[in-house]
Formats: sequence, structure tokens, C-alpha cells
Amino acid sequence: MKLNESPAAEGTLETLVRNGLLKDYEVAVIRDFSQPGSRFHDALQLAETLHLHIKVDNTHQLPVNGFFKAGAELDHQKDGFVKYRFPGGINAIFSHIKVSQDELLETETTRRARPFLDHIGIDLRQETSEVRAVFDALPSMAVVDGIPHASQGGPGKPVFCCHVEVSEKHWLYPSNAGEHPAIPLEFAYGPLKVNPDTSGCDLRPADPSRVDPASIPSCCGTPASGGTAKPATVASSSYYRPSDLGRFGDIGRANPASTRAFFDYYAKVMEDDRLTRREKSLVALGVAHALKCPYCIDSVSNTCLDLGLSEAEMMEAVHVAAAISAGVTLVHSTQLLGHVDARTPAGAAGAH
Repeated sequence: MKLNESPAAEGTLETLVRNGLLKDYEVAVIRDFSQPGSRFHDALQLAETLHLHIKVDNTHQLPVNGFFKAGAELDHQKDGFVKYRFPGGINAIFSHIKVSQDELLETETTRRARPFLDHIGIDLRQETSEVRAVFDALPSMAVVDGIPHASQGGPGKPVFCCHVEVSEKHWLYPSNAGEHPAIPLEFAYGPLKVNPDTSGCDLRPADPSRVDPASIPSCCGTPASGGTAKPATVASSSYYRPSDLGRFGDIGRANPASTRAFFDYYAKVMEDDRLTRREKSLVALGVAHALKCPYCIDSVSNTCLDLGLSEAEMMEAVHVAAAISAGVTLVHSTQLLGHVDARTPAGAAGAH
């Protein structure tokens, strides 16, 4: 893909700027990224398309007539998520649902003003040895350049986000663009599969140099486990709604300072220390089951899976929690025995 040589691609960027969906500094980052000699030029040359994921307040209020006038075509959409194919090999994705871990941490005071470019996606669709080599080299390149990075997926474990999936992803987090926030780069490997009736929740990881992604719930509100997409809409009479997990960050809208302190404390506690993150996650899993919190079980189970813990290890932690919970119940029966003893003639206790 030769973005820098494409008048059609430039026209697409101008359309998005004209409609107030891209800022000048975001366009500058896109252009610099695509210049010959840039660090990721090889990957871009092998990309089938480039996608720009733009966060908006409401996907139902997009200037779609302007899109169509510019030659865009609607690719697919769901409530809160819509994708258009623009000229020049650029796809524009707009969302108002949560698609990143950063959004789970937003409060009323820290929420970024929309619209903004959440990330730039490089779509490496061809499963060839050349593309594979370029994709596999990205983490090492990031280490050499001192760029934070995170990976998702792998053999037999596709990455599910909203209602689409790919085989694997590498995320790189360049430095801030001057006074402006950094724009993450997503390198997606493998064919794009659209699952219209299902939805997964492998959120964009937070920048690992700023916050431990494993300390943040991994799900955007629709349960996903073991790399399998789940139904997007499931009727349920349960008091608990899976979508509420995605609103966890909203608890801070009335008291953002206290909520920020909680999340900072939580992230610190869950770091590697005398206990590893894996060990702490198993402790958390046991507590979640003992307290019977479906939100915690959802979040911590996915964290354990992301850390490579096996089903056997996780179930062992649950059995420990079950044994302790049973002991807690039984040891309180000593109070019952005390009441029985107090009202039973000496020597008659236990006779019934």
C-alpha cells in the first residue's frame, strides 16, 4: 500500500478533516508514518489497507452524506460501531462503545473529548512468509527502539474485538506527538472475519509503560473466554448484566479523585512483587468465586487466561476458595453449639 503516493488517500484524509473527524496533528502523524524510510514503511508496503479508528460521541450522528459524496462505501455496522471503506485503501471505523482498556478507566473528568483518533491500524491480511516475517519482527523492533508494545492472539487463539476477528495483533505505543497524546499503532495479521451475530471483547490494551494492562478488566461488556466469540445480544432475566462490567469506570463520575485513587491502588497491588501477577490473579479468582461476584469472575478469569494460566490451575484455586468458604461456615457452628449448651442440661448436649 503506497499511501504517500495516493491522491485518493489524501482526498480521504481531507474529507475526514473537513467533517471535523480528524485533527491536523493526527493527519500529520499518519503522513509521517507512511513516508518512505519511516520505521514501519516495510509493514505499510505489505498492508492491504490502513484503518483509522475514530472515537465519536454518537455513531448515529456521522456526516454519512459527506462520506458517500467522497466515494465511501458502508462496510458493516452495529449499534455503536460502524466501518466505511474510503478511496485510497483507507478504512474509517467509528465507535462510541468501549473498545479500549483506556476507556474503562475514564471518568467524567478524565474522559477525552470526542472525536479523536484512537489508533492507526495496519492490516496485514496476506498470510505469506514475507508478511509473517515483517509481523514477527515488530516486537523486537519495538524493544530496540524503546517503544512500549503489547501482543494479542496467537496460534489457535484469534483476537476478537466487537464483531470482527483476526489471527494476531501487535500494538506499539510511540511517544506523544509533542503536546498531543500518542496514537497507538495496531498491526493486525491474518484475514479479517466478520461475525455479524457474535461479539468478542479483546479490547485495545493500555500502554504498558503507563499502566499494567493485566490490572484492567479485559472485556468491553460482552463476555469472551478462551478466544471464542459470544452472542452479541443475549436475553436474560438476571439482575446482573454483562454490559455493566464495561461501565466500571463510570463509578467515578461523582467522586473521580477517590475512584482514581482506587484504580491506582488496585494497579499497584496487582503488580509483580513477592507474589507474581499470576499468583495474585489466582488469589483474586478464588476471592471472586467466594464472594460470588459475576463481574469479578468475568474479568479475573480473562486476566488469568491472558497470563497463560491453565483451566486446571484456575479450578484448583476455586476449590481452595470453596474449601475455605466451607470451613468459614462450619466454624461458625461453634456459636450454635454455645447456644445449645446454654439451654441444654449438663450431659444432654448432642443427645438428639
